[in-house]
Amino acid sequence: MIRVPASLVTVGKRFRYDIFDENGQLLLMRGMLVASEPQVAIIKRQGFRKPAKARAVSNFGAISWISDRLTVMEEDILEKRDGGVWKKRIANLVRDFVDIVDAEPDAAFANLHLETRHSYFVVHSMMAAVVCARLALARGYSEQARARLISAALTHDFGIIDLQRQINHDTGLTPEQTARIRQHGSESVRMLRKFGIDDPVWLNTIEDHHEYLDGSGYAGKQEAEIAEPARILAIADAISAMLRPRPYRERIFASQALERLFVDDFQRYDRSILEALFWDLGFYPPGSLVRLASRELGVAVRNTPGLLDSPVVAILTDPDGHPLLAPVLRDPHNPDYAIVEALDPSLANRVGRVIEDCWATPGMSAGRQAKIA
Repeated sequence: MIRVPASLVTVGKRFRYDIFDENGQLLLMRGMLVASEPQVAIIKRQGFRKPAKARAVSNFGAISWISDRLTVMEEDILEKRDGGVWKKRIANLVRDFVDIVDAEPDAAFANLHLETRHSYFVVHSMMAAVVCARLALARGYSEQARARLISAALTHDFGIIDLQRQINHDTGLTPEQTARIRQHGSESVRMLRKFGIDDPVWLNTIEDHHEYLDGSGYAGKQEAEIAEPARILAIADAISAMLRPRPYRERIFASQALERLFVDDFQRYDRSILEALFWDLGFYPPGSLVRLASRELGVAVRNTPGLLDSPVVAILTDPDGHPLLAPVLRDPHNPDYAIVEALDPSLANRVGRVIEDCWATPGMSAGRQAKIA
């Protein structure tokens, strides 16, 4: 790990990377405020950041590889194939997932935000798992506890994979389908038990991920009856569901989804967990397509520490809408490049694979690195 320069650590400072101690314990999540002189002293004495990892493939390619593997599990369940040792398969998936997401969390979220190739089940589960991975880190979870939560996120809809394929575009949900959805936590737990998974935290997190602090959830549990992992998965499940279109409803733009969670539903969710999510993603999470004051089309690459509504944006077209050969990063502090409108993420299809270069890693060739303007 790389030591954080002591000269950069001051009260009021926000970093665009996570800060850990030498044992890998999170001291400060990216974007969060260095709040006091004692905290300054701790970070100066113990603060490290993790170096970026070089990869042979793009960050988008890496997260798509995980999505492909989850798709195989989905097909095994739909076709009622044995699928081998499920506990080991999921553990291996989670191990690789954590490695990829920790290497570049912004690229992982953006990939799923813009994803059109995989099924709703796969994209929804993967996005929920990315959010859980980040929030578990913010809450100081151990490696094992974090893996349990991510496992729950990736498998929380196992019990209704078949229903995801049955939903009718014209009529919406039938009463029977609605009833199954209300029972899908229990159905997923039953299926996982059949697969030999008996971890109580993993299973209880899935069982209670539709329970809310105000008692409005499926079983009416409240406050202390809901463990923190289930509170985290509830938020991750909600934001992921709102960002994905369904046959019976349109998607909600990320800024609107976050506002709804914080303003309309704050009595449902743990406010401290919501705040951690906001500081991590900002109002325009990675993958949000936007129109700038310059008339250029761009994509939010990462949150700007301390500025929830001013992400770093890479432009993908010129003012006349012509796609660029390589993305160009815009300064979020420059009013000429202010965001004037959020756009449908499906518009990303117009610019092709150049969008992947917005999250280029050191392992990619210099010619494919995003230029800075």
